[in-house]
Amino acid sequence: MRFWMILLCTLCATQAVAAAGGDRDSDVAATVRSLERSKFDAQQNKDAAVLNAIFDDALIWVDQDGELSTKAGFLEDLRNSSSTQLRIVPDSLTVTVFDGIAVVVGIYDETGIRAGRPYHRRCRFIDSWAFKRGKWMCIAATATSTIKPIPR
Repeated sequence: MRFWMILLCTLCATQAVAAAGGDRDSDVAATVRSLERSKFDAQQNKDAAVLNAIFDDALIWVDQDGELSTKAGFLEDLRNSSSTQLRIVPDSLTVTVFDGIAVVVGIYDETGIRAGRPYHRRCRFIDSWAFKRGKWMCIAATATSTIKPIPR
Protein backbone atom coordinates (compact mmCIF):
# COMPACT_ATOMS: atom_id res chain seq x y z
CA MET A 1 0.00 0.00 0.00
CA ARG A 2 2.81 2.42 0.85
CA PHE A 3 4.43 1.74 -2.55
CA TRP A 4 1.20 2.71 -4.35
CA MET A 5 0.86 5.93 -2.33
CA ILE A 6 4.45 6.92 -3.17
CA LEU A 7 3.87 6.07 -6.82
CA LEU A 8 0.63 8.10 -6.88
CA CYS A 9 2.32 11.10 -5.23
CA THR A 10 5.23 10.89 -7.68
CA LEU A 11 2.87 10.81 -10.66
CA CYS A 12 0.88 13.78 -9.35
CA ALA A 13 4.07 15.77 -8.74
CA THR A 14 5.36 14.93 -12.23
CA GLN A 15 2.09 16.10 -13.77
CA ALA A 16 2.21 19.35 -11.77
CA VAL A 17 5.78 20.07 -12.90
CA ALA A 18 4.89 19.28 -16.53
CA ALA A 19 1.83 21.51 -16.35
CA ALA A 20 3.87 24.36 -14.86
CA GLY A 21 6.45 23.99 -17.64
CA GLY A 22 3.65 24.06 -20.21
CA ASP A 23 2.25 27.26 -18.70
CA ARG A 24 5.70 28.83 -18.77
CA ASP A 25 6.19 27.80 -22.40
CA SER A 26 2.85 29.31 -23.40
CA ASP A 27 3.74 32.54 -21.52
CA VAL A 28 7.07 32.68 -23.37
CA ALA A 29 5.35 31.97 -26.69
CA ALA A 30 2.89 34.83 -26.09
CA THR A 31 5.75 37.20 -25.20
CA VAL A 32 7.75 36.24 -28.30
CA ARG A 33 4.66 36.56 -30.55
CA SER A 34 4.19 40.09 -29.21
CA LEU A 35 7.85 40.89 -29.88
CA GLU A 36 7.53 39.55 -33.43
CA ARG A 37 4.57 41.83 -34.09
CA SER A 38 6.56 44.74 -32.67
CA LYS A 39 9.43 43.81 -34.98
CA PHE A 40 7.19 43.87 -38.07
CA ASP A 41 5.55 47.17 -37.03
CA ALA A 42 8.98 48.71 -36.44
CA GLN A 43 10.24 47.53 -39.83
CA GLN A 44 7.19 49.01 -41.56
CA ASN A 45 7.61 52.32 -39.74
CA LYS A 46 11.43 52.32 -39.98
CA ASP A 47 11.58 52.58 -36.20
CA ALA A 48 15.24 51.81 -35.53
CA ALA A 49 14.87 52.50 -31.78
CA VAL A 50 12.40 49.62 -31.30
CA LEU A 51 14.49 47.27 -33.43
CA ASN A 52 17.64 48.27 -31.57
CA ALA A 53 15.94 47.34 -28.30
CA ILE A 54 14.78 43.87 -29.41
CA PHE A 55 17.77 42.86 -31.55
CA ASP A 56 20.76 41.35 -29.79
CA ASP A 57 24.08 43.07 -30.52
CA ALA A 58 25.31 39.82 -32.12
CA LEU A 59 22.24 39.51 -34.41
CA ILE A 60 22.73 37.70 -37.70
CA TRP A 61 20.15 38.70 -40.34
CA VAL A 62 19.81 36.96 -43.71
CA ASP A 63 17.37 38.84 -45.94
CA GLN A 64 15.18 37.54 -48.76
CA ASP A 65 17.97 38.07 -51.30
CA GLY A 66 20.45 36.04 -49.23
CA GLU A 67 22.37 39.10 -48.03
CA LEU A 68 23.97 38.70 -44.60
CA SER A 69 23.77 41.60 -42.15
CA THR A 70 24.71 42.38 -38.59
CA LYS A 71 22.47 44.40 -36.28
CA ALA A 72 24.36 47.60 -37.09
CA GLY A 73 24.27 46.87 -40.83
CA PHE A 74 20.55 46.09 -40.82
CA LEU A 75 19.68 49.26 -38.89
CA GLU A 76 21.89 51.36 -41.19
CA ASP A 77 20.23 49.86 -44.28
CA LEU A 78 16.82 50.56 -42.75
CA ARG A 79 17.69 54.22 -42.16
CA ASN A 80 19.19 54.73 -45.64
CA SER A 81 16.75 52.67 -47.68
CA SER A 82 14.87 54.41 -50.45
CA SER A 83 12.33 51.56 -50.42
CA THR A 84 9.04 52.10 -48.66
CA GLN A 85 7.29 49.23 -46.94
CA LEU A 86 3.62 50.10 -47.12
CA ARG A 87 2.46 47.02 -45.24
CA ILE A 88 4.29 44.15 -43.56
CA VAL A 89 2.08 41.80 -41.56
CA PRO A 90 2.66 38.31 -40.19
CA ASP A 91 -0.04 35.87 -41.33
CA SER A 92 1.00 33.01 -39.11
CA LEU A 93 3.44 32.44 -36.28
CA THR A 94 4.40 29.19 -34.60
CA VAL A 95 6.62 29.52 -31.54
CA THR A 96 8.53 26.57 -30.12
CA VAL A 97 10.25 27.07 -26.77
CA PHE A 98 13.46 25.28 -25.71
CA ASP A 99 14.53 26.45 -22.23
CA GLY A 100 16.12 29.88 -22.89
CA ILE A 101 15.60 29.75 -26.69
CA ALA A 102 12.45 30.32 -28.74
CA VAL A 103 12.21 29.58 -32.45
CA VAL A 104 9.53 31.29 -34.52
CA VAL A 105 8.47 29.92 -37.89
CA GLY A 106 5.93 31.89 -39.86
CA ILE A 107 4.78 33.67 -42.96
CA TYR A 108 4.47 37.39 -43.57
CA ASP A 109 2.99 39.44 -46.36
CA GLU A 110 4.73 42.59 -47.52
CA THR A 111 3.85 45.30 -50.03
CA GLY A 112 5.87 48.36 -50.83
CA ILE A 113 7.68 50.47 -53.38
CA ARG A 114 11.25 49.78 -54.47
CA ALA A 115 13.05 51.77 -57.16
CA GLY A 116 9.77 53.50 -57.96
CA ARG A 117 7.94 50.23 -58.62
CA PRO A 118 5.35 48.54 -56.44
CA TYR A 119 6.12 45.06 -55.16
CA HIS A 120 4.43 42.32 -53.22
CA ARG A 121 6.14 39.43 -51.54
CA ARG A 122 5.05 36.66 -49.30
CA CYS A 123 7.87 35.34 -47.14
CA ARG A 124 8.43 32.33 -44.97
CA PHE A 125 10.71 33.21 -42.08
CA ILE A 126 12.53 31.71 -39.12
CA ASP A 127 13.57 33.90 -36.20
CA SER A 128 15.53 32.73 -33.17
CA TRP A 129 15.16 34.42 -29.78
CA ALA A 130 17.28 33.97 -26.66
CA PHE A 131 16.55 35.00 -23.08
CA LYS A 132 19.51 37.26 -22.27
CA ARG A 133 20.03 39.77 -19.49
CA GLY A 134 16.47 39.29 -18.28
CA LYS A 135 14.66 39.79 -21.60
CA TRP A 136 13.98 38.08 -24.92
CA MET A 137 16.30 39.21 -27.72
CA CYS A 138 16.20 38.31 -31.42
CA ILE A 139 19.55 36.65 -32.15
CA ALA A 140 19.03 35.41 -35.73
CA ALA A 141 16.54 35.96 -38.54
CA THR A 142 16.13 34.67 -42.06
CA ALA A 143 13.43 34.77 -44.72
CA THR A 144 12.77 33.42 -48.20
CA SER A 145 10.44 35.01 -50.72
CA THR A 146 9.47 35.74 -54.25
CA ILE A 147 8.98 39.33 -55.37
CA LYS A 148 5.85 39.84 -57.42
CA PRO A 149 5.30 43.19 -59.16
CA ILE A 150 1.76 44.49 -58.71
CA PRO A 151 -0.03 44.49 -62.07
CA ARG A 152 -0.93 47.93 -63.43
